[in-house]
Amino acid sequence: MRDDDLPGLIGNLLRYGTVASVDAASARLTVKVGDIETQPIRWLLGPHGATRMWSLPTVGEQVLLLAPEGDIEGAIALRGVAFQRFPPAGNGKRELIRFADGAEVAYDPEGHKLEALLPDGATATIVAPGGITLEADVLVKGTLTAETDVVADGISLKNHRHGQVQPGSGQSGKPA
Repeated sequence: MRDDDLPGLIGNLLRYGTVASVDAASARLTVKVGDIETQPIRWLLGPHGATRMWSLPTVGEQVLLLAPEGDIEGAIALRGVAFQRFPPAGNGKRELIRFADGAEVAYDPEGHKLEALLPDGATATIVAPGGITLEADVLVKGTLTAETDVVADGISLKNHRHGQVQPGSGQSGKPA
């Protein structure tokens, strides 16, 4: 190997390209590099052991192809390269995940603030068969609906009774 061959060899190992197509079912994508389009290849998924992440690549997203031994057909697409079409989602210490519809999940470590922002019409569901514990002052704007009951300090909103109640226009005292 000659020293002047080294840039070409490195160029075959690492190449910039853009995502041309995505097949979610097989977790494969194709990448366009100049006039070449790869066969379906894998992309770097992030953690993928007992804890796993899933984030579908976007057509047009820029990637870096890692092609072992220069074999582009055996390449892996490394995601996360910001460029004009998809600029960085943030520009500070606030950690952020921004979704295509504008939804955001963010944490500001300096302000100690966690935010989940959803676009109009979006919903959120938490399924926790063991329960949910909130240790905070809570402000609800809008309607709060409970399917069975609301209990505050052991007093059921649905089943509490008032003592010393008489018919007429008087008002009862606090719940018994």
